[in-house]
Amino acid sequence: MSGITRPGPFALLSAVAAAGILRLSGMKPAAPPEPDQGPHNPEGFEEEDVDVRRTTVVVAGLAGSVALAIGAVGLMMHLFGVWHVGATPPLTPQQTAKVQPPPPNLQGAPYEDLARQEARDKAQLTTYAALPDGRARIPVARAMQLIAGKSLDPSPLDPVPPAGGAPVR
Repeated sequence: MSGITRPGPFALLSAVAAAGILRLSGMKPAAPPEPDQGPHNPEGFEEEDVDVRRTTVVVAGLAGSVALAIGAVGLMMHLFGVWHVGATPPLTPQQTAKVQPPPPNLQGAPYEDLARQEARDKAQLTTYAALPDGRARIPVARAMQLIAGKSLDPSPLDPVPPAGGAPVR
């Protein structure tokens, strides 16, 4: 009898548990097929296979156990949080002091600063002004009108600057 093995305790326990679950769920064992003797249910309804009352009890039990587990986890999280706060020493004045970073600090109102800068840039591009070196600043649109259609190459009538970069007098 060396070829025969006995099932272990885990296999027996799982078989008993499976049988208990099937019994609680209301499943009926499959009946041997009977020879067809004609209509068994003249009203046209199916025969009942599952006990609805037992199935409802099993589903309600599962829902209750899930709700109980969620409640237990929530209670443990609350208790661990309370214990953690209770075990934490109070903060020192150095830990609660407000830290101010050294200057330069960030802009207080960056959008206002950006609007002011854009207004300055627009004014430089669209207005006339005298520059400190004696030249004049004109709007970009007017400069484009003056230059449009003219060649940017030097004309033969313009004096050629002397070699060496000396200024023309």
